[in-house]
Amino acid sequence: MRSNYAHLILLDLVICETHRSGYDPVKNVQDFWDKYLLSAIQDYIVVLHSDTSDKEKGNQQLTEFSVDLLRILIAYFMIHTTQLDLGKVSISLEVNKEAIDTSKAISDFFNRVPPSNTNS
Repeated sequence: MRSNYAHLILLDLVICETHRSGYDPVKNVQDFWDKYLLSAIQDYIVVLHSDTSDKEKGNQQLTEFSVDLLRILIAYFMIHTTQLDLGKVSISLEVNKEAIDTSKAISDFFNRVPPSNTNS
């Protein structure tokens, strides 16, 4: 596999790991906030933008997404630190059901190989 596509596989694996036995989203949240400060997250998003500065339309969409991503990460952090009730948030499963089902099928496909297989 070409090394320039390896990062895409990593992103796919993040979605597939949610279907693995023992998946712990709380640990992922804890690990994330232990690893990154808010200022570092903002800095990383700014660096990602520099790669697309010559693509005006894509840059506008990336800017909007990046602002939304930073906003949601800060909101989740503030909800945690102030112990707000996240139960008020209503997220429609139907919007992402197809993506969830697809990632489950991919995960199931790759999990068919037993862990003792020496070819993996």
